[in-house]
Amino acid sequence: MPRQLWPHQEAEKIIKAFPAQPIVLETGYGPSGAPHIGTFAEVARTTWVGQALEAIAGVAWTLVAFSDDMDGLRKVPLNMPAEALEPHLGKPLSHVPDPFGCHASYAAHNNALLREMLDKFGFRYRFVSSHQQYASGAFNEGLSRILANYEAVREVILPTIRQEKRKEWSPLLPICERCGRVNGTRVTGHDPSRLTVTYRCEGAQAGAVGDEPAEVDEGSSAAGCGHAGEVSILDGRAKVGWKVDWALRWYALGVHYEMYGKDLIESAALSTRILRILSGSKRSGPVQSFYEMFLDEAGRKISKSIGRGLTVASWLRYAPQESLLLFIFKDPRKAKKLSWETLTRTVDEYLQMLQKGPPEPDELELIHRGPAGSPRYEYRVSYSMLSQLIGAIGVPSPQVVKEYVHHYQGAIPSSDAMLEKLIEGATAFVKEQVVPARVDRTLTSREASHVEELADYLAQEHAAEEIQTKAFDIARAAGMEPKEFFRLIYNVLTGQDSGPRLGSFVKLMGQAQVEALLRQKAR
Repeated sequence: MPRQLWPHQEAEKIIKAFPAQPIVLETGYGPSGAPHIGTFAEVARTTWVGQALEAIAGVAWTLVAFSDDMDGLRKVPLNMPAEALEPHLGKPLSHVPDPFGCHASYAAHNNALLREMLDKFGFRYRFVSSHQQYASGAFNEGLSRILANYEAVREVILPTIRQEKRKEWSPLLPICERCGRVNGTRVTGHDPSRLTVTYRCEGAQAGAVGDEPAEVDEGSSAAGCGHAGEVSILDGRAKVGWKVDWALRWYALGVHYEMYGKDLIESAALSTRILRILSGSKRSGPVQSFYEMFLDEAGRKISKSIGRGLTVASWLRYAPQESLLLFIFKDPRKAKKLSWETLTRTVDEYLQMLQKGPPEPDELELIHRGPAGSPRYEYRVSYSMLSQLIGAIGVPSPQVVKEYVHHYQGAIPSSDAMLEKLIEGATAFVKEQVVPARVDRTLTSREASHVEELADYLAQEHAAEEIQTKAFDIARAAGMEPKEFFRLIYNVLTGQDSGPRLGSFVKLMGQAQVEALLRQKAR
């Protein structure tokens, strides 16, 4: 029996829970900063679930890409202009002016970046703005039900927040009529018959702090203006806090499926309970699935509010988009560390899959949106070999690189889109990421003698496997760990600490050229 891929497993759960009906899938994005790879991954993964629904049972589906652009700006990301944004801390993101001057608001600017990223990959989605949902009245019924069940909703949330915050916690956050801030308004009373709340604008530590994802549970530095007033909860004059927000969206949009990060499991469970309150226990929550986080090279969670880490744009600059999709497709329940080494390793794996093809059902069909979309790659030259070659011979023109491939591979077509894309990406990668970090190693006399020994061996023609074996022999005879010897050779040839299989790389570069480089460094 063929193995079942995880999107098909998710699709079967949805079909079992919601048989014979069009399915609404949702992903969420907080536009407090530019969209990062985690945002992209959530859309990609949810899309694969939708495609599996269609493939398994012909189920119609819609993916809602929801922007939480009514959230307050709590801090300025490192990669955003602080001087323009700091005066607006605490205001809804959709009310913060665009510091770049090209969109109606800061949220609209980041929403546009999200849509541009998703459109580039041809994702099928319906963009929904939280600001528009509130302002248009689309959330009014749900807001009214929250106010009508005010204490019941509080009872769900209070056990999960700090004791000192429980008395003042409210599921509703009014926007201050004087200063326009939503982070820092403390609800002092509510009137379900009039659909209003009274409040005081007290600043950073008021409101729903303690009811936010861990990465933003720091409060903002914005001071409250002290205004006290009464405001309607309808038409965008108030919003709900994080742990109530999902329930409101699920209720208003009729969501059947949602994926989220592992750190939000508790929030999703609480929202499911609140959804039952809003719907009078008539609706179960959506089918849910969690995934592990993306980590940067230091093992820290990648966050748009911080603004660091390898981005979708940089990956696409250096490598085919399908390699990024492959990286994301792999087991969502495993944490994924993003690094330049990850990029090169994943591209190599993708090229191997193009050559061999994985077992059925085929991951490549999902990545390429069908079998007809799969490109061909028939060369024995990996991405890591190309990037090492480009670095070793001084970042030459693409035509020079193709001549090396021709010499190593044999006859190649005058034009090959995949090979040319790989060379272009690898060249940019070497220029921008490898050359600035190049290792300039000064050899000891002992190291120079080992390098010279390998150069002497390369003076005569040898097969790739023979060169590989000789490298191991030199290391053993010198009393070195093989990995230390290979590091030494790659330091000399490319300025890096590692590389592809040495024997194959020597043949790609050409033995005479490698011999000359080794002798030059050993002098």
